[in-house]
Amino acid sequence: MELFALLGLLLLAYLLWPRRPARCPRCGLPRGLAEEVRRYRRFCPHVAFRACPFDPRKGTYRLRR
Repeated sequence: MELFALLGLLLLAYLLWPRRPARCPRCGLPRGLAEEVRRYRRFCPHVAFRACPFDPRKGTYRLRR
């Protein structure tokens, strides 16, 4: 009986523990680094594929000159 109470408390502690911020779904960058991509301070590893949802240049045409 005490074991079930202990397991219940552990489950409750796990559910109430603060979650980490979500990562970028494409490249897996942590949320803080993905926000830096949004602010033009960092390049995303998937920027060449136009796949990063945080990249503000997504979908723009750029010349390679």
